[in-house]
This record gives sequence, C-alpha cells and structure tokens, in this order.
Amino acid sequence: MGTVLMITVISGCSTLEGGYENSLLSFTIPENWTVDNSNSSDSLASLKTWDNQWIYIQSSDVDPTEIIESYIQNYPVEYPRFQVINLDPVQVDGREGEKLVFKNTAQNDFLLLGPDYISSVIAFSKDNKTYIITSRETLPDNYYSRVEPAVNVVVKSLRIKNSFLN
Repeated sequence: MGTVLMITVISGCSTLEGGYENSLLSFTIPENWTVDNSNSSDSLASLKTWDNQWIYIQSSDVDPTEIIESYIQNYPVEYPRFQVINLDPVQVDGREGEKLVFKNTAQNDFLLLGPDYISSVIAFSKDNKTYIITSRETLPDNYYSRVEPAVNVVVKSLRIKNSFLN
C-alpha cells in the first residue's frame, strides 16, 4: 500500500501534511504550528501557534549583514535593555546566513520595567535577494522550549525556488 498525501490548495499555496509550499518557497511546518494565510502581513509566509507565537519569512533588497548590523546598532537606541545573546553563522538552503538571538523588553514597555523577551532574526541571500526569518518576542522559557525549535525546523527545511525575475 502506498502513502496517501493530503493536499489543501488555498489561493495558489499548497499545504501538504507537515509541509508548506507556494510559488516562492517551501518548508516543513513545525509540530503545533500552523501557516497563517490571512495575508495580513508583508511576509512571504507566516506561522503561528494557538497562543500567538509567530515566525515570519520576509524578503528584502538589503544585504543580510546590514540587516543583522542594523538590529545590533539601532535597537539599543530605542530599547536600552537590548542585549545580543548569540550571533552565529547558520546554513539555510545551502547558503551561509547569520542568526541573531537577542533579549529585550516588550515593545510597549516604555518604562523598561517588564520581563525580558527573546527574539531571533536570521538573514541569508539567494539569487541576489535577501530572506529574513524572524520570531516575535516571547518570554525566555517559551522561546527556548517552543519558538527556537520551530525556527530550527523552518531553517533546516526552507527551500527558496529559483526565480526568473532577477
């Protein structure tokens, strides 16, 4: 007996059980996460959990190193408790990228009294386009137990399709 594949097509995107694909990219959907097809953000793809954890995949014309440097240079101006936790090389779709994990207070914590939150940004280039994977700020326990493992699944499985628009 063969394996039966479940495919749902939503406005040109297909969600295979455990995987997602559109005209630009494909990746494995982490366990307990879903792809958000509301198109409410400027993302190429967005993933979410039932309790509002988010991962976004976006594209840019800015060099990956510049994106990471802008976080490191500009965030401390707006958020004095900003702190780099890790800055490491990472492989995404056979390309060398950079992964920045940082600590901060919540974006609406103007008095800087709240707890620390953790976020991550991964930037890499393919076919003269930069791709950015970001996670929304979350408490440290949540980041390390749920968000980072999900980001790692996406990073390991992400494939950018060849573009003829360059």
